[in-house]
Amino acid sequence: MLVRKLSFFTIFIGILAVLAFSAQAADPIKIGSVLRLSAGAEDGLPAKRGVELAVAAINKAGGINGRKIEVIFEDEKDSPTSAVNAVQKLINVNKVVAIIGPMTSGAALAAAPSANEAKIPMITPTATSPKVSGAGAYIYRGCSRIDKQAEALTKYIAETDKPKTVGILYSNEPYGKGSYELFSKYFDQLGIKVVATESFMRGAKDFKAQLTNLKAANPDILFIPGYYQETAPAAAQARQLGLNQRIVGVYGDIAPIYIELAGKAAEGHLVASEYHEEYDTPKNKEFKEAYYALVKSIPNEPVNIMFAALTYDMTSMVAEGMKKYGPTPDGIKKFLDEVKDYDGVTGRLAFNPDHDVVKGDVALFEVKNGKYVRVK
Repeated sequence: MLVRKLSFFTIFIGILAVLAFSAQAADPIKIGSVLRLSAGAEDGLPAKRGVELAVAAINKAGGINGRKIEVIFEDEKDSPTSAVNAVQKLINVNKVVAIIGPMTSGAALAAAPSANEAKIPMITPTATSPKVSGAGAYIYRGCSRIDKQAEALTKYIAETDKPKTVGILYSNEPYGKGSYELFSKYFDQLGIKVVATESFMRGAKDFKAQLTNLKAANPDILFIPGYYQETAPAAAQARQLGLNQRIVGVYGDIAPIYIELAGKAAEGHLVASEYHEEYDTPKNKEFKEAYYALVKSIPNEPVNIMFAALTYDMTSMVAEGMKKYGPTPDGIKKFLDEVKDYDGVTGRLAFNPDHDVVKGDVALFEVKNGKYVRVK
């Protein structure tokens, strides 16, 4: 009788164990994403859509061995301190297995030690500072470094336009000021002399005084680094004042709204980008259709497919790592370290020993007839 009772008890415990295991297996796999959801939301919201689209596609296809992926979003608030707090919360409270973001270089560099110490893969989609290279064994970057962009842009402009001088009007905040300093170095190396420099603050609307000073210097080209809210009207006002030189910009300009705000002044605008809408693969076609369908359904949604494409690829790669080696931080890291020629919407992807993305040369685009057209 005792043996029989033990048998029933053993079976009962076994059933409970199976049920507990099944419940655990059905729990969603949590990943985190730290993006610019308030300050800089014109870039951060498109980045969020990229993450959402990737997760939706993965979950629709059955998830990771039947388990859904759940994303917990946090706002980096354009603040290194906020980014650190967000990353630590995702790691210690939410128990995520990977993090997409932060987006800005300062925030990514500040948060990197926390992710690295916890051995949680963290992939910044848009931080361009060279200091992100080699920031940690678990830290990765999904975009080109700003110095690589500067080198490609200045070399192209030197070969095509052959300018001798440049006038610079930059946004007086870390991104615009850093771009001004870095590009100036490359202009100088190519024999292109900076003959006038002016700056503006975020939120500025009138650039005529600065542009008048630039006009007096009569540069061959204009370099206006910053964000489109200021750089687009600055370009329009430059044309109104008779400055018809080619304008070179940076990532902050890559958005359809730059062309809309600058109008005819956008023609000839040269900039680097991480994404080419006409990249002819089935995966990119599907992504592009899904992105535009999604943003069309959201009132007042900022549209910037480049940022969505970057986060879509990084999220998809994290999921691929889970599928291949299991939904653990080390499984994801193993995949990221060894992946070659991954079929992404931004190109065929891999990571170099410094964990910078590898996908060929920096892509350059020029506005022609109201659209960004790849020229290199």
